[in-house]
Amino acid sequence: MKKLSTYVGLVVLAGAMGAGMAEDKPVTREHTEKLSATVVSVDHDTRGLVLKGDSGQTAEFVAGPEVRNFEQIKAGDHVVLRYKIGVAAQLLPSGTKAADVAVGKPSMQRAEPGAKPGGAVAQSASAIVTIESVDKSFNTVTFKRADGITSTVAVESPEGQKFMHKLKPGDAVQITYSEAVALNVEDASASK
Repeated sequence: MKKLSTYVGLVVLAGAMGAGMAEDKPVTREHTEKLSATVVSVDHDTRGLVLKGDSGQTAEFVAGPEVRNFEQIKAGDHVVLRYKIGVAAQLLPSGTKAADVAVGKPSMQRAEPGAKPGGAVAQSASAIVTIESVDKSFNTVTFKRADGITSTVAVESPEGQKFMHKLKPGDAVQITYSEAVALNVEDASASK
C-alpha cells in the first residue's frame, strides 16, 4: 500500500465527489478497476505464473507463500483482479490542528484450504491537513501537513473546484485514503 503522504494532494480532488459539504458529513469518491487474464503457464516449484491479459500482453509473476492453494492453478484458468481506491475528505471544526498520517492495520482474507485460490487485502490511512491558500483563478489549493511540508495541487473537475472554492486559509480537512485488492482464480470452464 502506498503511503498516504503521497496522496494527501488528493485533498481537493476528494471534493470532486459531491457538490455540497457540511462539516459533519464527509465527501467520498471511489474508483474500481477490474482486470482479467488467462493463466498461460504455471511452475509449481518456483510458484511462477505467466498470465495473458485481454489485450494479448503477457506478464510473469511469482506468488508468495501467503497465496494459499497455489497448487490448484493450471494453464487455462481465468484470473480476475479487482483494485479499489477510495478517498474521503471532511471539513473539520475551526481550530482543528493538522495531524500526522495514521495508517490503519491491514486486513487480509485468504482462500480456505482446499478452495480455489483467491484472497483480498485492504488498508487505509488518514491525515489532517491545514489549508494555506486557495487560488480560484488557477484552481489550486496549497495546504500544510503536520510535518510542515507544504504542497500545492491543481483541481481539474468542476465538482472539485466547487468544493475547493469553499475552502479558506486555516481550514482543517481530514483526508482518508484506502486501497483494496481482491484476486480470484476460476476454472477455465467457469470463465466461458
